[in-house]
Amino acid sequence: MEKVYIREVNELHRAKKIEENLHLHEHELKDEYKRLLENFEEAIGQMRLITNVSDKIQKKLDKANAALDQKNQELDFKNKELQVTIDQLTQARAGKIATTIVLILAIILFLIEEVLLEPLIVDFVSTNQWVSIGIKLFLVLSLKPIESVMENVVLNYIYKRKLGLKSPEKI
Repeated sequence: MEKVYIREVNELHRAKKIEENLHLHEHELKDEYKRLLENFEEAIGQMRLITNVSDKIQKKLDKANAALDQKNQELDFKNKELQVTIDQLTQARAGKIATTIVLILAIILFLIEEVLLEPLIVDFVSTNQWVSIGIKLFLVLSLKPIESVMENVVLNYIYKRKLGLKSPEKI
């Protein structure tokens, strides 16, 4: 940038010398004054050009910044959408695992009820089938709350595991 103003600084020094040597003749003084004006006019033209170029660059920079801001907003929106989708997938995965566990538990409970409890119920209440049906109905109706609890347990386990993987100690 210093090179841009070397000529102007030289002309300034020259003008100061002229001012010190006012003993110049009138025609020499006019020539120096004319040269000084020409250089001053050229310097103003260069300053205008530099200012115009600077303004154009600034406008391009402003447009680029606006485009970057727009892209950042789009990325933020996409990241939020992605996080919602990941959360939904995680919840679906936890629900699937919980349903599988409850199904296995239902089979086990059914076998336990048929093999162990049914003979005891028949021995104690041989005339009333409703007790057996009531126990089976209770087991079936208790499966949904158990599934909800299992889903929450699995979700908590998955989130704790994700947090554990992100912690700096694990890296």
